[in-house]
Amino acid sequence: MAYWLFQGNPKYYRILQAIEEQEELPWLVTRYGKEIQVGDRALVWMAGPEAGIYAIAEVTKPPEIQTELPDKQYWLMPDQAKLDKPRVELRFLRKLLGQPLRRHELKQDQILRDLLVIRAPNSTNFRVTEEQWQRVYSLKG
Repeated sequence: MAYWLFQGNPKYYRILQAIEEQEELPWLVTRYGKEIQVGDRALVWMAGPEAGIYAIAEVTKPPEIQTELPDKQYWLMPDQAKLDKPRVELRFLRKLLGQPLRRHELKQDQILRDLLVIRAPNSTNFRVTEEQWQRVYSLKG
């Protein structure tokens, strides 16, 4: 099993509304497509001023190209959806909408301050170490 962080940008996608209303969501895969597998665990990160971890999820479908957007209602700019790129299906295990782990808190944590999304946030998919996953899970799992 591997651990990942999937980042979304609220400039393009209504992340919080999608997490609140759905039990599963497709998520863009721009890196690690050959490594992400069904059963892997994922953290869902929202970028921006309120950046942080807003859900804990599980990969339920492998990366594959989708010709239509099943979550189109959440896209603010559907032309930014990159339909030529694969997506995984994420099933939420825990929603942290009322109690997210925000970036400013994570930067104070000895283990989580090294999350790649904090040091180099310009991507959609990030590796998470088992130690980082266990730390998040111990705080919010």
